[in-house]
Amino acid sequence: MKRLILLFLVVCSLGSCSEPVEPESDMVLIPAGPFTMGLDPAEEIPSFVSDRTSSKNAQPQHEITLDAFYMDIHEVSYGEFLRFKLKARYTEGRLAHPVQGISWFEADAYCLWLGKRLPTEPEWEKAARGLKGNLYVWGNEFKRENANFGKSVQPSAKRPRDLSDLGVYDLNGNVSEWTASWYQPYPGSTFKDPNFGGKYKVIRGGAINKREHGFLKEFALLPYRNFAPPQMRSWDTGFRCARSASPSLKPKS
Repeated sequence: MKRLILLFLVVCSLGSCSEPVEPESDMVLIPAGPFTMGLDPAEEIPSFVSDRTSSKNAQPQHEITLDAFYMDIHEVSYGEFLRFKLKARYTEGRLAHPVQGISWFEADAYCLWLGKRLPTEPEWEKAARGLKGNLYVWGNEFKRENANFGKSVQPSAKRPRDLSDLGVYDLNGNVSEWTASWYQPYPGSTFKDPNFGGKYKVIRGGAINKREHGFLKEFALLPYRNFAPPQMRSWDTGFRCARSASPSLKPKS
């Protein structure tokens, strides 16, 4: 028995064993397993405005298997971000509201500061679409009143129906969110986009709209993919953090 215990300790000291990461109280476990990502080309989903906003970049639909991970239940608030960047001053910043105008680098640094990381694009979509693969967190029919698509942000969980069946708030509205992933074509995609590659980071989720005529419900579809240079700051973009359930596993981007 002593030999077995000694062998176990030696193996673990070499990094072959790992304990599950204990989540913080503001995170929820997203279980391991497969899910269907993207849009089915056969669905009646319009190609929105131009090639840049086309649903074709979210095709083809494909199955992907993810390891278990933890996801922040709420978007990072302005008050939380101030603990990291004490002298931060962002337009319209209110302590309980999600922080806006954050570059990808700032979001990434904040998550790493907490021992977390930004979620990958597949992780974000799985947490949002849930076990049923919904097009919106509440189902497949758009209901504008269910999420914050207004002219200004609100504190997290202000819209109780903007809650995925895996327990994550505000993935459909409030602010769009940075992910860890570069903007790349999906496996098997024939869509050509000169923006693919290592220039832009993927942004996910619907957001507020300062102008009524600028709102399109298609932009609120959970599979919808937006992207931006990582140094860019936008008034409608914030973020949340994730964490691998097992520290020895690297997330699939």
